[in-house]
Amino acid sequence: MDRVTAPTQPPVIEPPDELGWDEEEEFVRVRHAGWRIGGGLISAILILGMGFVAIREGRAWFDRQLDPVGEPGEAIDVTVPRGATTSDIAVQLAEAEVIPNSTFFRYYAEWNDEGNFQAGDYTFAKNSSAEEAIAVLNAGPKPPEVDQFIIREGLWTSEIIAELARQLPGVPESQFAFALDNNLVSTRYRPDDVTSWEGLLFPDTYDINKRSSATEILQRMSDEFARVTGSIGYGGAETKLGYSAYEVLIVASLIEAETRVDEERPLVASVIYNRLRERWILGIDATCIYGAGDRQVELTRSVLDQESPYGCRNVRGLPPTPINSPGRASLEAALNPAETDFFYYVLTDPTGRHTFVETEVEFNEAVAVCRELELC
Repeated sequence: MDRVTAPTQPPVIEPPDELGWDEEEEFVRVRHAGWRIGGGLISAILILGMGFVAIREGRAWFDRQLDPVGEPGEAIDVTVPRGATTSDIAVQLAEAEVIPNSTFFRYYAEWNDEGNFQAGDYTFAKNSSAEEAIAVLNAGPKPPEVDQFIIREGLWTSEIIAELARQLPGVPESQFAFALDNNLVSTRYRPDDVTSWEGLLFPDTYDINKRSSATEILQRMSDEFARVTGSIGYGGAETKLGYSAYEVLIVASLIEAETRVDEERPLVASVIYNRLRERWILGIDATCIYGAGDRQVELTRSVLDQESPYGCRNVRGLPPTPINSPGRASLEAALNPAETDFFYYVLTDPTGRHTFVETEVEFNEAVAVCRELELC
């Protein structure tokens, strides 16, 4: 009989008490997919929010460069110089605290096709917007504050600068003298070897900017001399008369010294040119007075016979420079003398009129009248 054996049971394996991991944190927690999606959304929202804030703050900063916070402040004067570009003006305004940023102002002006601003004086408000500053510039500069001065005909240069200092107390006489002595003023018709300024500052009434310097004032007078003589035709003096423009200017100064009557000026000019042509001594006492440097000098024999380029009794030809600043009427007469045979003129009228004659006999007769009337 076969032996029946009981089936064997597989051995029961007991799990070990420890799996070999020492710490719980070595386990990996597996989170639900929903948590990952939610975290991504939150991160995206945070990034977008930060970007929005950055954009908003950046836009606000940008706006402040063109329109600063707060109301416009105190008024400030700014002078835009000649030739200043929009960039130059922007730097000026930024330095004066009118606008916050010169670069943004320049770009704003270019973007809006603004520019070609006029030179001059402007009044801005500090802490202005670019638009407000441009509006001031577009309105144009303020009318300049002006001073007026009057220089009459026949003055010496020394008298002119003294008169300028008297009428324009903000500019001392020494500054006028310095400008002339150091050739800071340009002129016309003066020969290169001549340093005298006699006759080259035109006598007239002038309106000038209150802030003008001595050099600017004198240059204005010199420019007016050039304009007037140019318009009269002094550029063609040598062709017309055989004398340079400067020599004709000297003649004009002699005319200015000899008569105050406009219709006599061409006649005096004719006497001077007639004497020059015949190589006579001019005999004009005003040259001796100028040579003495004293308006009140007594014309004694020693003064009249002085050995000087400005001698009036012993020097033939013209003096080396003008002896005053002639006005337009004398300048015109010197360039356009009357055609006469007169060689003499004598004061014979208390109103300042002269008698013009050809001969020495006629001259002596006129002198007798002058003395009788106690005019000479």
